[in-house]
Amino acid sequence: MPGFDHELQVRLFQNNPELAPAVLRDTIGFPVPDFARAEIGCTDHTKLKPVPFRSDDVIVLHDHDGAKVLAIIAEVQQKKDQDKPYTWPLYVATVREMLRCPVRLMVVCPDRNTEVWARTPVEFEAGGTAFAPAVLGPSNTPVVDDVDQARRLPELSVLSVAAHGDDPAVLKAAEAALDALPEHTRLVYYDFIESKLSAAARQKWEELMATGTYEWQSDFARKYVGQGREEGLKEGRIEGQVVGRIEGERKALLRVLRVRDVPVSDSARDRIERCADLTELESWLDRAVTVTDADQLFD
Repeated sequence: MPGFDHELQVRLFQNNPELAPAVLRDTIGFPVPDFARAEIGCTDHTKLKPVPFRSDDVIVLHDHDGAKVLAIIAEVQQKKDQDKPYTWPLYVATVREMLRCPVRLMVVCPDRNTEVWARTPVEFEAGGTAFAPAVLGPSNTPVVDDVDQARRLPELSVLSVAAHGDDPAVLKAAEAALDALPEHTRLVYYDFIESKLSAAARQKWEELMATGTYEWQSDFARKYVGQGREEGLKEGRIEGQVVGRIEGERKALLRVLRVRDVPVSDSARDRIERCADLTELESWLDRAVTVTDADQLFD
């Protein structure tokens, strides 16, 4: 089952379809035709039952007259998958047949090894045509360290943090970009960004909150994440830093569920409040941004 990282990156393209043509044109260098609007298309490429074939996102570009000028298949690939060299060409052929327009496959990779693997051309026809997707990975993800640029395309800023999170300017730009987004979207993006920080960067982040020397610029971060962990850290100083972090994770978890209007049963709340395992609490917090009922945290 796809994890949080995969689903969040899929959602980036769903939330802002213009991310796909921007990356394909400005980062990868593919000649994207002029278009008037970008919209999400059907991701189901099943032609023969019972075998299903589904890509992550399909973004369809239309010109001013409404004609389709390009379909972009955005595929988030977390690791090597030896089936994909066979299914990716099928995605392209099926979308081309369904939409009757040019198609380009773009693969988004989180690490260098997966990126190199995804760039390997696939022999589509024996002795003939080779298939090579466009690839976005750590080597070519843009450094978005300009606040105005980040605000114009916040989802690209989120991807930039995933690749360049140790750059303070990239973090600052992403934080500024999140301010303009709807509350629930900010919550999900913020959690993803925090999960991508290196151990040193995240430790510094938490130390700043614990000592009170860092003032959150984002109302969201201050209200829903910073407050929960700060309260827990303050209460835990008497008993020690570890206890404070545990209490902070509990408060942050319950705050996330409350903000998302996720039902929390008495038994679920009791289990959260009794949990003293920091790793387990962090795991539940990761799940809290996608569940529809608090009991799903424990599945």
